[in-house]
Amino acid sequence: MSAAPFPKSRFSDALPPEEAAARHRLIGTIADELRQAHWHPATLPVSAQDLAEGAGVEVRARGGAQEPLYPYRGRLLYLDERPVIEVNLGEDAARRRIVLAHALGHHLLGHGPVPPETLVTLSTCCPRRIEQEAHHFALDLLMPEVAIYRLMDHGMLSARKLANKFQVPEASLHERMQALDRRSGYL
Repeated sequence: MSAAPFPKSRFSDALPPEEAAARHRLIGTIADELRQAHWHPATLPVSAQDLAEGAGVEVRARGGAQEPLYPYRGRLLYLDERPVIEVNLGEDAARRRIVLAHALGHHLLGHGPVPPETLVTLSTCCPRRIEQEAHHFALDLLMPEVAIYRLMDHGMLSARKLANKFQVPEASLHERMQALDRRSGYL
């Protein structure tokens, strides 16, 4: 009798569980190494801009009042083979941090040229694996596990207060906490 086939996922390009787990560990390692090189653990929030620049990525502001028709939340470009991330100044500052870290994830994870960031791509529920990976990277990068638990150990238990401390949308903090719970076996 042969083994049952890998169950069909709702995600079009899902990896088998062992490969997905290995990929998630790699994503965490890349985020950790970048933070170790360009961030001091006592400093919050983690600066997505400093980390991007430390990784050799140019960050450009687009949109906002000067360019109200800029259509994207952000995007990763390669100009003369140099990585450039554009972020939309018309977005909320907390959302811009997620967009920047997400686009940086695409670059550091080797996804190559990717479509511009939109509401649909900035989620772990996006049906494309590379979008899930970039979003996982962004959440891990901006909300280090050690910093979350350190704040909680010091009595900061409100999701709103934690999100404010990390300067991320509260929904992003909830996603990060759920990922940590799944990894530790609580969910």
